[in-house]
Amino acid sequence: MKTIVVYGGQFNPIHSGHEMVASEVNAAIQPDHFYFMPSFMSPLKKHDALIEVEHRIKMVEMVIENLGFGTLRLDEIERKGQSYTYDTLLNIHHESPDAKLYFVIGTDQYEQLDRWYQIDALKTFVTFVVVNRGDVIQTDDNTIICVNIPEMAISSTEIRQRRSQEQTIHMWVPLNVEHYILKEGLYGSNIRD
Repeated sequence: MKTIVVYGGQFNPIHSGHEMVASEVNAAIQPDHFYFMPSFMSPLKKHDALIEVEHRIKMVEMVIENLGFGTLRLDEIERKGQSYTYDTLLNIHHESPDAKLYFVIGTDQYEQLDRWYQIDALKTFVTFVVVNRGDVIQTDDNTIICVNIPEMAISSTEIRQRRSQEQTIHMWVPLNVEHYILKEGLYGSNIRD
């Protein structure tokens, strides 16, 4: 049976923690397809400091190049507006009805799963991969599997904040992403090497 992993997020910006998650989940599941899916707007997130979508796409492409696996999917970007995971994953399920479909979430999203749109229907065709970073989830729900990764206290919010205060983001994001952020002057003043 073909397996598909979908890793969605705002990726604003994509950072070293995201790269680690992708690498560990890919190693644990070894899917036939690993999709990176930047969101246009998540219904459960605040949208401060959202940059031009082209920049987020370019940075995700850089991480795919670094990892040596993965495919960029723009389903949610192209749909625009608020995007529900249910609609996106249902489309992928219809494309590949015989595939086993996995969706990567963090422990913070796991805690909010009961608030997700059409969550019961979603669980009929998706297995959630909860990435444990420190907090270990215990569940007997067979639609949820856990992958433990080393704890990395890195967040896109903090990266944006550091840039706005002209602090270094070196090692917070992959090197090629750091160069891109600095070259394009994203999230702060235009600092060039």
